[in-house]
Amino acid sequence: MNDFRSQFVEQLKDAPSSSGVYVFRDRREQVLYVGKAKNIKQRVQVYSRDGADGRSRLEDLLEVAATAEFLITDNEVEAIILESQLIKTHYPPMNVLLKDDKTFLFIRLDTSHQWPRLSLVRNRKGRGEHFGPYPNASTARRAKRLVQKLCQLRDCSDSTLANRSRPCLKFGIKLCLAPCVAKCDAEEYSQALDNTRDILNGNVAPLLASERQAMARYSQEMAYENALRCRDNIKALESLQQKQNVRLVSGKDFDVVAIDVRGAYAVLQYRDGDWLHSTTGFVPLFDDSQNAMSKLLIALYADGADVPPEVLIDIEPKDLNQIQDAIASKTNSKFELLIPQRGQKRALVKMAQRNAQSLKGEQRALPYSSVARTICSLFDVPAPHIVDCIDVSHLQGNQCVASKVRFVDGQPEQSSYRHYLIAGGTGNDDFAAMREVVSRVLARRATEGLPDLLILDGGAQQLTSGQQILERDQVDLPLLSLAKARSSKIGIQAEERVFMVGREQPVVLPRGTDIRHFFERIRDEAHRFAISHHRRRRESLRLVLEKIPQIGMRRRQVLLDYCGGDLSILANAQIDDLTALKGIHAELALDVQNYLRRELGSG
Repeated sequence: MNDFRSQFVEQLKDAPSSSGVYVFRDRREQVLYVGKAKNIKQRVQVYSRDGADGRSRLEDLLEVAATAEFLITDNEVEAIILESQLIKTHYPPMNVLLKDDKTFLFIRLDTSHQWPRLSLVRNRKGRGEHFGPYPNASTARRAKRLVQKLCQLRDCSDSTLANRSRPCLKFGIKLCLAPCVAKCDAEEYSQALDNTRDILNGNVAPLLASERQAMARYSQEMAYENALRCRDNIKALESLQQKQNVRLVSGKDFDVVAIDVRGAYAVLQYRDGDWLHSTTGFVPLFDDSQNAMSKLLIALYADGADVPPEVLIDIEPKDLNQIQDAIASKTNSKFELLIPQRGQKRALVKMAQRNAQSLKGEQRALPYSSVARTICSLFDVPAPHIVDCIDVSHLQGNQCVASKVRFVDGQPEQSSYRHYLIAGGTGNDDFAAMREVVSRVLARRATEGLPDLLILDGGAQQLTSGQQILERDQVDLPLLSLAKARSSKIGIQAEERVFMVGREQPVVLPRGTDIRHFFERIRDEAHRFAISHHRRRRESLRLVLEKIPQIGMRRRQVLLDYCGGDLSILANAQIDDLTALKGIHAELALDVQNYLRRELGSG
């Protein structure tokens, strides 16, 4: 047992036998976990035992926890409220992380105008009739396009409608009746409006039958493109029927909350009988299901914001009454937790359970120590404390910039971030650029130190380029390269792949795993840092060129494209080369060069 663990266990022994909150911190004093208990001393006993209770995430917590703090309250209700406040203040990685807030789409018929308009909106606050919601955005857009094709209502703005003098393209392809230029009368448009309402209300059986017959006919004729189009139309029409499953007659405000065995949860928000939002995520897996439900409810409602009078749940928390009282005290209104056993409410709970079960993977908020252990076992390298990542990015294809970012114990250390302007005419040669950057990183190892692991953004050839420099400089440093997952034209997505020296085949990082999340995070941070340098550099170049008379936006862009961001190329270019550029005559080319030579010389 290390010194930090010993210190932590001794502090747990001194925990008070009263209600309140306990806070665990790591050796950097960062808050890891916040919990509440009716009796703190009894609750924290599990954390003081070696091996805990066999739950892997609890072991991860205990490995990095260094200090414990205890806050005593008068009662359990106060403890619930205090726990919620501390979680929202510190965002501890081992507590609930709410994410994936989704606002669903509606199809709106704006009937306030003489010629009602069809549109997609995110809420029902605007004028007109609303149909939906549609949990799947792509399905909603397809349904709207299909209705437009069948009924031909306009979807242009009122101002566009008022200012048209001739029909737009949509009239020509039979997507609009063109009331803007009197291509239809009021009666014809009114009939189209009635048909639209009929379809959006789910009365689509005749259309479905027609599309299915057409799909079968096209399939027999081997007209597969047309058959696929019919299939997509069928899906859109079916969605117009299915939407009624999320629109309830009751018109009540309530939420539905469910958790599965992995800690995945789903929250379905109903307002005025409509399913409007969905929130999904993961709760800490070292909690049992009852405690996990308690923490989720606290995170959702203990601040008193947007609390419905009723919440349907699938698991009863041990402290149900105390949670109800705590949340009700924040809202000053009725608040009730229900576990329905039958009927429509039970069906809604099952739907929430299916939403939770559909989430891929497991919670990502594991301590970095767990990721480090996985890196060690997968790649046979010492568990890394410091990890650097290098990204090379092109600037107009003629010049490259690169970035290096550093993560310490899984967190970015921005003071160690570096930018590199790649010189030497590497052009589009990614591998030469990678060799140059790795060489420059190694050259500064005496002052900046080396990481425990170096990750290169790229595939096998980038790995080879980096290894060549390590061998040249006789530096023993674990090296990996990460090839980004890409989607193909046929819809197949390649996984994130990690290449390693001495292995023919890359290691595939499965989706939803913590190690994949870490690799993607550090790679994306390196890319973001490189791109930000791009943008700042191009902005500075733009400001320089703006000072030259007769250089407007178009000419400036032409010059930047030519030099790739390196003004010295402009300053030393042949006049004939510059005059060959669009909009650049000989006198202007000389003015540009004279100005840049003065500027570069003075710099």
